[in-house]
Amino acid sequence: MNIRCKFKKKEEDIFFAKTLDRKEIRLKCTPTQSEDLDTFIQHIQENNIFNLLNTKENEDGSIEAEFIIFEPDYLMDISSLAENFRSFGEHPLNCILSRFRPTENTHHILLGNAANYFLDEIVNEKDDNPLIYNEVLKKLFKISPFEFTTCKDLQNKETEAVFFRSCEKQFLNIQKIVNQVFIVQNIDKEKAILEPSFICNALGLQGRLDFMLQDFSAFIELKSGKGEEDFYTKQFKYSAINHYIQMILYLAVLEFNMNLSHENVKSYLLYSKYPLLSKERHSRKHLERAITLRNAFVALEYDVQRQNTAQHSYEILKSIKPEILNTKKLSGKFYENYLLPPIRNFGKMLSGLSDLERAYFMRVYTFIVKEMWTAKLGEREYEGFREAANLWNASFEEKISAGELLYDLKIVQNAASSDQHYIVFSIPAYDLTYLPNFRVGDAIVLYERNSENDMVNNKQIFKGAIEEINSKTVKIRLRARQRNNSILPETSAYGIEHDYPDSTFTAMFKGLTAFANANQDRKDLLLLQRSPEIDNSFLPLISSEKEDLKRVMLKADAAKDCFLLIGPPGTGKTSQALKAMVISSLKKENFNILLLAYTNRAVDEICQALHTIDKNLSYIRIGNELNCDAMYRPHLLDNLLKKCNRRSDVIQLFEKERIIVGTVASVWNKPDLFNIKHFDMAIIDEATQLLEPHLLGILSSKDSSGRNAVEKYILIGDHKQLPAIVLQSEEESRIESGILNPAGLFNLKDSLFERLYRKYKEQNLSYTFDMLTKQGRMHPEIAEFPSKVFYNGELNCLGLSHQQDSEQINRMSFIPSFRSPEDISDKINHEEARIIVAIVNDIYSKNKDFDPGTIGIITPYRSQIALIRKKLLETGINTFSSIMIDTVERYQGSQKDIIIYSFSVNTEWQLKALPCILDENGTIIDRKLNVVLTRARKLLFVTGNPELLKKNGLFKKLIEHISS
Repeated sequence: MNIRCKFKKKEEDIFFAKTLDRKEIRLKCTPTQSEDLDTFIQHIQENNIFNLLNTKENEDGSIEAEFIIFEPDYLMDISSLAENFRSFGEHPLNCILSRFRPTENTHHILLGNAANYFLDEIVNEKDDNPLIYNEVLKKLFKISPFEFTTCKDLQNKETEAVFFRSCEKQFLNIQKIVNQVFIVQNIDKEKAILEPSFICNALGLQGRLDFMLQDFSAFIELKSGKGEEDFYTKQFKYSAINHYIQMILYLAVLEFNMNLSHENVKSYLLYSKYPLLSKERHSRKHLERAITLRNAFVALEYDVQRQNTAQHSYEILKSIKPEILNTKKLSGKFYENYLLPPIRNFGKMLSGLSDLERAYFMRVYTFIVKEMWTAKLGEREYEGFREAANLWNASFEEKISAGELLYDLKIVQNAASSDQHYIVFSIPAYDLTYLPNFRVGDAIVLYERNSENDMVNNKQIFKGAIEEINSKTVKIRLRARQRNNSILPETSAYGIEHDYPDSTFTAMFKGLTAFANANQDRKDLLLLQRSPEIDNSFLPLISSEKEDLKRVMLKADAAKDCFLLIGPPGTGKTSQALKAMVISSLKKENFNILLLAYTNRAVDEICQALHTIDKNLSYIRIGNELNCDAMYRPHLLDNLLKKCNRRSDVIQLFEKERIIVGTVASVWNKPDLFNIKHFDMAIIDEATQLLEPHLLGILSSKDSSGRNAVEKYILIGDHKQLPAIVLQSEEESRIESGILNPAGLFNLKDSLFERLYRKYKEQNLSYTFDMLTKQGRMHPEIAEFPSKVFYNGELNCLGLSHQQDSEQINRMSFIPSFRSPEDISDKINHEEARIIVAIVNDIYSKNKDFDPGTIGIITPYRSQIALIRKKLLETGINTFSSIMIDTVERYQGSQKDIIIYSFSVNTEWQLKALPCILDENGTIIDRKLNVVLTRARKLLFVTGNPELLKKNGLFKKLIEHISS
């Protein structure tokens, strides 16, 4: 039996806890368990969660457990955990060190990726059409031309020759094993599942296998590297410890997820170098070692985020030393030449930082760890929870309330074995009030779900992404092509939930490494140890220019390394300012531009701006086609690379193209870009929605010659609109530091844009920033309130035709509402839903050519969205189903002719929680309210409970303004 419990205390070898239903537990620890717990007992607090696995009760009422798992909801990746078993020993600090290693593209990594691709292709090989190596290699190059081109090792003729010989050998070896050895071992590839995934919250682990049989009777992990070899003959002796640990952990996952005995599962390591299919035996002792390491690492993470101080993080990170990590006291040339340098280099990196740089590094590191911990486990309630642990902790009702589950899905088209490897599911007719929270491009987990007991932690899952979705069907593109479609039975029902990859946090940690190794002038600029440089010859022109856009362009041209542009709502920060900067830059010979934004939707807008310059303008967009508007997909890097047949073609492509576009995340995911391309300027749109660690990697990178990879960066945003999403509380992310505060660092929830702007404004460096003040979106009557209250009266109208409309109508209307007995939840208001239906009906009745796309409805809560949608559909007017109803977060960057806002605030608690407040020199700005009010072009309707709303000063001011 497995028990989930809350820790109370430990006395000698007795572990005291309570089950979640408050039953007291006395766990008698083995000497090893007691010793392991004592190594991190100082990190544990009362009510920390533990899993006690395979328990049995003693005669005295105490219990024993085979395994003890600390904070099991913190999932560690199996391959990452196993890789920290090194020949010089295992230590939790290895796990921390590995996260700071820069992303490398060596010939060894490339060979590993090639071997995995070969396995997939050979398993899917048709018996009557055997694969030929050269053809498969060409196909592999077509899939990964960027990686082949940017691999530095392949630029060495000798290494290149070795690599391609190894590639062919690996292909032939894998082909031999799959087509011959599989038969001898009774492994039927017709029953194979490629890249099956598992989430095991019992053990606190997750991972993805290379190959598994459909009935779970056997699995295989592929290794392109070497095992432990005889020193003289170089022949295989036994499996490498990290490979063996990985296999042991997968066996344990099958045991605790699928209730499978390790005795009934054949486990193999396929060493494609030799070739060898090594059948491995399970070891409880090694599993215990792996769990011990996992617990120790998670305890370190827990302590870092709990202490939440830069100094505490420094005490941990400075312990990453050879004498601590080398627990086996290993020596010799291999250790000295290959294993020791990364450990020493990390210490050198930290010691090479100034006091300010080190304090910054440690505080940002702590922030990332805290954010990652909160994202995995969740510590607070959110509207539409997004913590990964809710995949197994949330009830069916909670998932439905948050829209986090698509269930009772049936297969209507199964193309898992095709080159596109997709599946189409039918979506049942859910209740009208249910709003699934899924969109195209979302990463998902897919699993068989035939009862409410079927969940991601007791089923084998597939990972993929949503390619298409509507109210009736959803099309999923699987991560891996499958041998046959039968692995997904058509008779089964399925569930889909969001996936929560760690890639965002992984990228931020590596961004810190880039910062630590950045050129000194860039570190000084980011930490405000020097002011941005400017071409002084522009100053007379700047001071005499009164027209916004021209002045902005002059400042942007004059800036040598940094410029900030504030773009209030409707001022054309992308369609006008960014576009003008690109046009100006293209006039300069050999001037390369990097255009970035936080979201793919914003990148689409950048692409749209580029197309208005010239519909034939050439550029490269980095990213996934599922997250790219179809109009811009021809410019995607993957599509452009299809024309490249050799590495020189790829180099020529990047030399020819002067504009690279993408999200910050997708570009930083390809750091080798900066080794083949130097950028004279980067323009980062939506910069106020990006946290500092999001940008550190790109802004700190160096090119192959050691120069700053990006010479000049221009940040475009508006700190008075919605900020970056931060899961920590404002108190938790606050910085109180005598060394960091003077650099403008007061809270890490603030964007880099906001920090720089505050400091440059304080220092009166007016040449470093500017603001667009002419908006072409809102009618003057709508713009008046946000201009006066949020922008000091500086937001003026361009005078476009719809802004000059003098028709005598109320451009802004407030309709009072009240709470009715029907409102069974604080997050719904039936009266406001009826008011909205009446408004929409009135607009519909007065417009023969009614266009639902001109109306937008905004409300804070998903429950209210569902209620409004239901009420609109009950009218029987089909076109109402096309009206966009969403939260304010989803509306940022959008506009509609008519906006209707339902406050749906029914309690004082909600009234306090709803605003997103910015205090700018004593001026209180509600960034959410600002976005709501500035979405409307022609008409704005607001409905809410006036008696309650007037308890908020800004809301009261808004109601009085509309009434006047």
